[in-house]
Amino acid sequence: MAKPVAQRGFARERLIEAALALFAEHGVSGTSLQMIADRLGVSKAAVYYQFQSKDDIALAVVGPVFDDLVRLIRIAESLPSPAARRETAVSGLIELAVRHRRVTAVFHGDPTIERICESRAEFKDTIERFAGLLLGPEPDAATRITISMVSAGIHGCCSDPRLADVDSADLRRVLLGCSQRLLGAIDAGSEARQVQ
Repeated sequence: MAKPVAQRGFARERLIEAALALFAEHGVSGTSLQMIADRLGVSKAAVYYQFQSKDDIALAVVGPVFDDLVRLIRIAESLPSPAARRETAVSGLIELAVRHRRVTAVFHGDPTIERICESRAEFKDTIERFAGLLLGPEPDAATRITISMVSAGIHGCCSDPRLADVDSADLRRVLLGCSQRLLGAIDAGSEARQVQ
């Protein structure tokens, strides 16, 4: 008799949850399929039944974040000005990083996950489209530096264990305020350059 689909779905979710916990403890490269199997109390073959590789597991963990990011990109790209697109992209990034704090903490700056995402065309395209929204057309050095600071700051705060006790609403509010001040510096610099 075939396994019910719900059982496989439940097993898949348990596996993703176990992998996320192990990735948090050991990093993606430091986690093996055998470790995931051991955490679940199943055979390695049971892990392979759900996923073909550890890369596939990592993509399944980060997949919901990318799904949300794609929706955010669609919304931001529909706005009329680069400034409005940037503001929406940044506020959306804050929302996503806070909502997915556990995933952010595991994957922010992890070279293995960066390699995996860069190797998949749909993920790479999403990252490039989002970067375009943040940077705007023909970004100068000041814009590129500021956007890098904003992005790294958002991800860094959401992954900082010293901020784990900070309420999500407070984290969102402070990140948004700080980001708006930094983005204001981009706008002020742009206006000053136009006057000259």
